[in-house]
Amino acid sequence: MSPRDKRQPDPADQTTAPELNNPNFQVVLKALLGAYQPILEQQLNLAKNPQQLQKEASVPPNCADEFAEADALFGKFLNDDIARRLIPEKNREQVGAIENLAWCLRNIRCCLIFGWLVCRGPRTFRAWAYYVYQYWLCVRQAVGTPVANPPTEAERADFTTLIESLATAYKPYLTDQLASVEFPAGIPDEILNGTIDCFEGQQDTCAIFDRLLTTEAAQALLGKEAFATSSQQPNFWLCRCWCLCSLCFGCCLARARSFIDVVWCLVYYFRCLENCFRPLTCELSAPTGCVQEQAFPNVGIFRGVQIFGTATGFDCDHYILQWRQNGIGPWQSGSIVYPGGASQGSCGVIGGLLGYLSTFPMVAAGLVEIQLCVYASDPGVAPCCTTIDFELNRNLVWIEGIEGIDAATPPGVFDPTAQLVDGSGTVRSFGTALRVFGSAVVGGCSGQSIKRYTLSYQQGFTTTTAGAWTQFWEVDYNTPYQIDTNLNSIFMQALTSQWEEMDFSSFDPFPTPHWVCSVVGDYLQQAYWSTQNPVGGYAVQYPSPPVSCGEAPSSTWNSTPLALPNCQSGKYTLRLTVEDTLGNKTDNLRQVWFDNKNIYGSIAQLGSFAQCATIDLSAFAGSSADCSVPWPAPLTGIAYDEYILEGTFSVPSDNFGGYSLQIMKAGGGWHSLPIPGPGSPPWSGPFVGTSRVGDPGTRCPTAVPPPGPIPPLTNGILALIDMRRLDAVCNTNPADADLVLQRGECCGFIVYLSVWDTSICPSLPDGRHEVDVEFPFCICNDLPPVGAS
Repeated sequence: MSPRDKRQPDPADQTTAPELNNPNFQVVLKALLGAYQPILEQQLNLAKNPQQLQKEASVPPNCADEFAEADALFGKFLNDDIARRLIPEKNREQVGAIENLAWCLRNIRCCLIFGWLVCRGPRTFRAWAYYVYQYWLCVRQAVGTPVANPPTEAERADFTTLIESLATAYKPYLTDQLASVEFPAGIPDEILNGTIDCFEGQQDTCAIFDRLLTTEAAQALLGKEAFATSSQQPNFWLCRCWCLCSLCFGCCLARARSFIDVVWCLVYYFRCLENCFRPLTCELSAPTGCVQEQAFPNVGIFRGVQIFGTATGFDCDHYILQWRQNGIGPWQSGSIVYPGGASQGSCGVIGGLLGYLSTFPMVAAGLVEIQLCVYASDPGVAPCCTTIDFELNRNLVWIEGIEGIDAATPPGVFDPTAQLVDGSGTVRSFGTALRVFGSAVVGGCSGQSIKRYTLSYQQGFTTTTAGAWTQFWEVDYNTPYQIDTNLNSIFMQALTSQWEEMDFSSFDPFPTPHWVCSVVGDYLQQAYWSTQNPVGGYAVQYPSPPVSCGEAPSSTWNSTPLALPNCQSGKYTLRLTVEDTLGNKTDNLRQVWFDNKNIYGSIAQLGSFAQCATIDLSAFAGSSADCSVPWPAPLTGIAYDEYILEGTFSVPSDNFGGYSLQIMKAGGGWHSLPIPGPGSPPWSGPFVGTSRVGDPGTRCPTAVPPPGPIPPLTNGILALIDMRRLDAVCNTNPADADLVLQRGECCGFIVYLSVWDTSICPSLPDGRHEVDVEFPFCICNDLPPVGAS
């Protein structure tokens, strides 16, 4: 409350503090000293009675005692008479009866206590958070909605909002302190020339208070319903301003070293309250210059800019923000977002956040003008209006996803930890050649446009740009056509694109045959990035015309595959870097699972028979050939997919998709086999096995982490085939007519095994890792004819 330019004057020179001659000031001072007197007398009595002092000191100090002392100091100080005397005489008629401020004065008491407690000694941010908690409890009690014990979910959410607001308010203070510590060179001169003295830093706490009491914080402090009610009060702005003055006044008293300091704290309190009755004030301080749009997910803004300034005044009712482009056309209110989600701004903002302009997609890059108008509650008072202009720098930079699998929302594309999930919320993995989709759009300020963008990877998941990155893609904007045309703007398209010269030319046979160029330029065309060796891509190629129409084709970036360890599989972080012509760079990160490991499928035997064997059906039917019981034939083999990370058995490291079995009689169609079988007529599903079977006895030779002991090649049971299905006597299902054997008939059969995982591999058949194997054999139905003995 005592800034550098308000140092303590000579007490004899009362012209520097006319408040000292104010009868109202003298009455308030007397009341304040009266509030101090019982506390001082208690301390004086303890000083005279060491035994009583020791007795009371035997119980360590606690927080409850501190709050009790604060309540004793301010509990009786701010009565209606004192409150009326604190209001400047010339403004009392505007305020009206002091009884109408009862709701406000209850809050003011909490403000005084909070300011006093938090400034009684050096406080860390965590300590500030504790006192904000006590302030919150006090205010909720004052407005008649005490916090439940334990707090409700809504109350917890409000308190979380308060702590987040405190962090935002406290951070500039820490930043300034850190800057002073890191760059102390100028401090000696400031001390020697008197710029830094014993009052240094006292104004910083008041600045924290001012930044803390945003509209969102006020809503969280009071509760939405209480805030909505209070904000309709005619003196709502005055109450907020009074609270800020009281916070600083309480802080000043906590730091007072003598009663002379107490007097000056009260002087500044009077001056602060007088300033609460200022006329309508409207000022805009930001945005200005070249401003890059950014995300504000906490208020639902995908891309936007913050608007800072002042909207105050005793009679202030609300303020309105509007915008327009290039100084042309009417002012627009759409795309303006006010703090707290209100439809207009609440008065009492001093050099703080007034609102946001949601820039995408309604606001184009380039010159933008903002207008602030502050309105009085008296319709006869003209509003205070002001404007500011800035250049909007478009910043649409993010990796959306891969092959149609996008970043989870929430948390959204600007959070690198947002995993790539499908419609069911399952994290997916990717392999072979693929396309990376996203946006790489920057520019809008004078002389600023896109220069290039690159894609890089780093092994492992990270949320920072630190560490070693391997670039695997680059697109440079070199020619005027590439830079200027909107056709080459990558927005929600394949970032893995390359330049292709697409000259629009035609052949004119008359009078002399020749080619005519009509349009010329390079166009970005989708290409595929090969994540595996050998280096190469699946670039989309377009035929070039027989002549060049003047603009030479750009060179194509030679893409780089993933790192060799772990068979080019595992956790990776992709980095998109967009650079503009002024050298500014914007990055976006995306965590991705890649899978280029092998998948294994084989069939070893049907029962005890290898492929190509001739098998008698009686080997499974037995001597009775009883059609009422299954004739199981174990089909053994392997259906196995390596884990992306050995030892990690959760999705997507375990992305085994399944396996299926089909059987076909020569000349017939394919029939699905139930898994695990043997089943019963009509041998319905399930037809997909979802667990690995057997072990191939091998792993990725560069696996990280290593797989540990690898078992030998081991076959397992893929399914138990019910061989009744092949006998025309036991199986009379018309759907299997092309599958069965008559008694005495022999024919060739094939069992077909498919094994796959869930990795998305667009360059492979079916878009996934899959292996297909056939197991041919011959069956002879050697069972006796029906009725034969």
